[in-house]
Order: sequence, then C-alpha cells, then structure tokens
Amino acid sequence: MPAHADIRATQADRNDAGVIAILVAVAFLPLALTLAIVADAGRVWVAEQRLQNSVEASAAASARDWAAGGSSCTTSALALLRLDGAAPNAQSCSTTGTRNAGIVRVSASEEVDLMFSALVGRSTSKITASTGVKIGTPSGLSGLWPFGLCADNTDIASWIAAGFPSGRTATITFQQQNLKCGGDVSGNWSILDFNGGSSSNSETQSWINGGYTGVVRVGDILNGSPGAPSTSLDISSLIGKTITMPIYKFPRLNGSNTLHTVVGFARAVVVAARFTGGAGQRSITVTFTTGSMSGDSSGVGGGNFGLTSWSICSLDNYGVCQ
Repeated sequence: MPAHADIRATQADRNDAGVIAILVAVAFLPLALTLAIVADAGRVWVAEQRLQNSVEASAAASARDWAAGGSSCTTSALALLRLDGAAPNAQSCSTTGTRNAGIVRVSASEEVDLMFSALVGRSTSKITASTGVKIGTPSGLSGLWPFGLCADNTDIASWIAAGFPSGRTATITFQQQNLKCGGDVSGNWSILDFNGGSSSNSETQSWINGGYTGVVRVGDILNGSPGAPSTSLDISSLIGKTITMPIYKFPRLNGSNTLHTVVGFARAVVVAARFTGGAGQRSITVTFTTGSMSGDSSGVGGGNFGLTSWSICSLDNYGVCQ
C-alpha cells in the first residue's frame, strides 16, 4: 500500500476519535444533570418523609397530653419535630374545640440543602408537612373485658347525667327484668362473644384475665349470653384493677344467639363481685372512671361514656378535620 494511503487512514482514525470525544462530551452534560436531579430528589424525598413523621409524632403527643388534662402544644411535644434528624426552620401548633372534643394541628417547613442542583443555580428546596389529630370518644378499642353493660342502666346513666363525677360506685345486678336496653332482652349485663366462636367459659376467662386482644368497634354486633354469669368464672384477680368494657344497646333474639350492638366504651375499677347464689343475687360493684386512652386508628366518634381518644384526621394536607 502506498505511504500516502496509510497517512490518510491514520488521519481518518484521528478524526473519528475526535468526533466520538465531542459526542461523549456533549452527552455527558445532560446525563450528569439528570443524575444530579435524581440524587437531589432522593435527598428531598427522604427529608420529606422524616419531617412528616416528626410532625405526626408531635401532633399525636400534643393531642395525648391535651386529652389527658394537660396543656397542648407543649415544649416536649414540639421537641418531637426534630425527631430522627428533622430540622424545621418554621413550625406552628394550634387547637380548636376542647380537650374532650377538639382538634390539634401541627405543621412545619424545612429548607433542604441540594448538593448538585446548585450547579444550575438552585441550592435549596423548601418542604412542608402537616398533621391534624382529632380528639373525641373512641370508636374502637382493644383489651376489653368480656362483660358488656347496657347503655340504659340507671347507674351509668345517672353518672353521665351528673357530668362524670369521680368516685361514683355502683353495685349492679346482672339481671333486671324491666330493663330491655332498647331491644327485647332484659338484663343489665351480657357476656359478649368477641370473636364469634363458641364463647366457652375458658375463652371468657382468658378475656377476663388479659382482655380481648382484637379491636371492637362502635357498630359491631356481637353475640352474647344475657343473665347471670357462670359460677365457674373467676374475677378475683381483677379486684382493685381497672377494666374497660363495651357498652351495648338493642339486644335481640335469645340465649346464646342474642345480638348486641356496641355503642361505646366505659372504664371502671372493679371493687367487688358476687357470682354465687340465685341469678338475681349475682352482681358486680364498680367505680366508674374517666380518662384518655389510645384508640383504634379508624377514628373517634362513639357514644360518650367518659372516655376520650384521638385519631389522625388529616395527613400532609389530605383528609378533613371537622
């Protein structure tokens, strides 16, 4: 091959390499910018999740403190806005209503430093988060005692009418022929079957000792056994302890097929109990108490029997708190 042909081939190779280098350089800039945007977007997303979690924790803590009779928007509750490294530079906390039926709203904003986007003139990104928590009567609870109390019982009705005074103690017999509780089955109490099983004495005893682990909600319709409880049931270990019980109305049918509609929940200290003697002599003595407790996340809104709970009603501007 002539020498001048070799020279032309070498020059062509050099020209091709130069073109490739230019193409790589041209393609690198948008690729680098894309990678920078993705990296910074990831940083912003992580910061948003962290800030939202901290706002949620702060709002829940403020609602809990307020419902328990303390102050809302306390320093300790707002300190949770810096949970897990969140660093808001602006924040707000407000309440409406009362500690028994109110709403706590917490919001915060933060400037997130951008690592790569500064190359195109953007050094920070502002993120915001908000949470609303509603306080009210619980619509669902777990850990319940298996004895449901009729909402029309004169002792609990008078306690409610008096404004929930502390120290109200009542001895309530299990049977009361003239109390129908809005239905067609008489009695003050009923042993409720929470899980739709056989409701054996051993299962009922386990719920007496440790409470039902599942969640019971307002509106649930449960089987029950009205009348006096079995003499084999033992509640001696609960004397002096606090129990939470479902409140029911509208019992219908009969025997173990009786159906009860849950309308709320009440709490009481067990003072004494008598499960022996005639059916009309068996009774339980309790002191009704008020208080706040963590409820089911599905919300609040049961009947008012002295308990308050709280539930998130808006999260990151989604949901309406009323």
